[in-house]
Amino acid sequence: MSTSTTSAPPIAVISCVHCAQECSSSSQYCPACGFPLAKASNKADDPFIGTILPAGYHILELIGVGGMGRVYRAEQKVLGRTVAVKVIHPHLLADESSALRFLTEARASSQLNHPNSISVFDFGRTDEGHPYLVMELLRGRDLSQVIHETGAAPVKQIVDVLTQVLAALGEAHELGIIHRDLKPDNIILQPLRRGGELVKVLDFGLAKLKADAPGKGVTNPGIVCGTPDYMAPEQGRGDETDGRSDLYAVGVILFQLLTGRLPFEGDSPTQVVMMHLTVPAPDPRQIAPELKITAVMAEVLKKALAKKITERFQDAHEFSQALRQTLENNQLSSSQESSIGLAPSLVVHQTAHCEACGYSVPQARYCCECSAPLTSPGALEFPLPLIGRSDDLAWLHSRRPKENKILGARIVGPAGIGKTRLLEEFTKSVTAQGDRVIIVEPDHYAARVAHFGLKKTISALARLKPGAEDFSSATGAAYNGLVDIFSGVSRGDTRAPMERRHCLLQALKWALLDAAKRESGMPVILIDGMKRLDGPSAHAFADLFGDPPKVAALFVAAHSPGFESGWGAQHTSARILEELNRVEVQGQIGSAKALSSGEGILPLYLDQALRYQSECAQEPPERLGDLIAQRLEMLDAQPRLLLQGVAILGMGARVSDVAELIQADGVDEPLRQLTEAGMLTLSNNRATFSHPLIRHIALAGTPNEARRKLHLRALKIEESKRAPLEVRALHAFEASQSFQALLLLEQVADRATTIGDARAEVSALRRGLEVARREISRGELDDPMRAVLIFSRKLGASLTRAGNFGDADGVLLEAVELAGPTSPDRAKIYGALAHVSYGRKRYDEALTRLRKGIEIAHKANAKALVSSLEDTQNAWTR
Repeated sequence: MSTSTTSAPPIAVISCVHCAQECSSSSQYCPACGFPLAKASNKADDPFIGTILPAGYHILELIGVGGMGRVYRAEQKVLGRTVAVKVIHPHLLADESSALRFLTEARASSQLNHPNSISVFDFGRTDEGHPYLVMELLRGRDLSQVIHETGAAPVKQIVDVLTQVLAALGEAHELGIIHRDLKPDNIILQPLRRGGELVKVLDFGLAKLKADAPGKGVTNPGIVCGTPDYMAPEQGRGDETDGRSDLYAVGVILFQLLTGRLPFEGDSPTQVVMMHLTVPAPDPRQIAPELKITAVMAEVLKKALAKKITERFQDAHEFSQALRQTLENNQLSSSQESSIGLAPSLVVHQTAHCEACGYSVPQARYCCECSAPLTSPGALEFPLPLIGRSDDLAWLHSRRPKENKILGARIVGPAGIGKTRLLEEFTKSVTAQGDRVIIVEPDHYAARVAHFGLKKTISALARLKPGAEDFSSATGAAYNGLVDIFSGVSRGDTRAPMERRHCLLQALKWALLDAAKRESGMPVILIDGMKRLDGPSAHAFADLFGDPPKVAALFVAAHSPGFESGWGAQHTSARILEELNRVEVQGQIGSAKALSSGEGILPLYLDQALRYQSECAQEPPERLGDLIAQRLEMLDAQPRLLLQGVAILGMGARVSDVAELIQADGVDEPLRQLTEAGMLTLSNNRATFSHPLIRHIALAGTPNEARRKLHLRALKIEESKRAPLEVRALHAFEASQSFQALLLLEQVADRATTIGDARAEVSALRRGLEVARREISRGELDDPMRAVLIFSRKLGASLTRAGNFGDADGVLLEAVELAGPTSPDRAKIYGALAHVSYGRKRYDEALTRLRKGIEIAHKANAKALVSSLEDTQNAWTR
């Protein structure tokens, strides 16, 4: 008797688009990160795939389709961060109710700033007019699927999930936002690398916002909205709802998780609604006696499902406290200890024993029960030692001048390549040799405050006392430059921008000569983040190499590739930093987990990956931006808010200012957690980001409306401190304080014109034009069109002076179409267009445009304008 065997067909393998893990094609979700595999798509006929949204989000692929819209995976290229973009279905654009629901979701979600609420970073319209939302990319499963697969859940996990849901609702209710459609489908469980789940509440499309005027919401009073199975009695009647209606829905979900079924089931949605209105909720102990639900839990459920709104829990915190208290009355059997809905490959098996509380936890740096530090053999110390930079360090030393000469060295590389770390080691070395190091960084406000870098450099070189600067020994141009730097530009000063620039150079030379007279050590000026430096300071440092004094000094600048420093090649050299060799890194660090592929590795990625693994004991994401974003996502509410507060105020801020901004009584504990995590450094009661990229991702990850409100508070704080003009203008712009922003931005632009800072001038005018355009639809300004014309004309003139003729022409041609046919503004814009043509050496076109402007000015009876334009015409035709 012979037997034959047939081999099983091979299982198709696909790669997860989120983490690149190989997965079975039959899997719905990636076992490594929870990303939805079955929904991923690359349809060539999708009009949105491959497009770049106005804010710079590159849509890569479709990952899901819902009733309201399509959800895509997208990349924010500037930060290397992956996000989700939801675009409304084109066929719903004409449906007023659907469009309003989409807008409600955007407005509601963008106000929420809690770890358990989905974050909406941005929203707007595509170039074709399609509304979109930019959200965090979720990597888990919805609670309804978990219930379907597992039925009743362990009490401890129920409490963990629902207290997170209630935490999200608590913040929403405090902001006056009522969800009104809470159900398991709108609750996502994301598996945490350290074990357990992170809960996210989403879909605020039916939310009720406190700020909505009557009749302006998604539904009007008397209209029933929501899902019948989870609908509170007052919703079923069409009555007014508040946060307690959401708490009723949480009660229904609690019943479902405890028993594996809904409290009310009927043949039709109407019947279910009527049961919610009239039938008392069943006792869960009678529905599922085998589960041994305690009397305490049954009482919590009874109160949550009370028909009268006044008899329920009155807020989310009260409900949450009641749930936590039930754990003290539950003895969980071993069968109830399993994790609900968690793929086996995601369960972390490595554990550590917390000596403080005795709890066994997944391998991590802190106990997840009591937050006490955990220790493990061979734990890494941060910051990591300098690896693979001995040649770069030697090159910097070789640039030190050996005679009275000014030399320059530029360290060039992308974000995360280790420029700052290299400068730190160089500082230690040359300080030990007797050199005097002056570290110059862009202003901590991240607002490019004029003269900031130069002021710090000169103060340190000449040892000037803050607030009592004495530079009486300076004369002529140097004295005038010092007055500009320390006292500000006088309104009555008529010096040309180039003359002012010359004075700044002379002020810097005076400080270098002063230092050479009184100091024994050679000055070494380190300019970290030169690309973010203010214009006047950058000009002065560049000009110095063209006209250096006879003193010994070394200037070292660090910047990203593609930035033009203007330092020239005669006295300066550049060195491009390379990624670290992975073999060399493994030899010194001894950890292969963070070094999975490729030949090179960014030092910042190495630092963040090793920190990530010490916190989570899991493989890190491959992209640096996603890695930092995931570390930020794991933060609790207070550290997260604190980090956002520092980001709003700049690269760093006084701890007291941050506490005032986020309205916290105390920030010591969250500040400790963030410094331990290497995200912030603390010195002299000032919290500073350890790397600019962490700040950018924290800022970009703050929900849109929450970010606006923080900027509004920051504006008030900075006004009280009489902060620089650029700082107040930045916060007014980001806070959407249109009138104030326009005034401040115009002042910033005017001053930038005076001192010859073309970059700051163009930036301020672009922002002003953006505000003015936005106000055409918002209607908060009396005459937004006039503001558009003024800022368009000024921006066109500024771009023309900078030689950007194509951009200037586009801005002005758009503006001329908005101006009245015989208005002085139209005449002025034609005059500005004439200058664009003249700059392009299109002289006939320039004269034609100029004559058009003169003609319109005559019709407007603007005699002074006619005279000015005719003077220009005469000058061009001589």
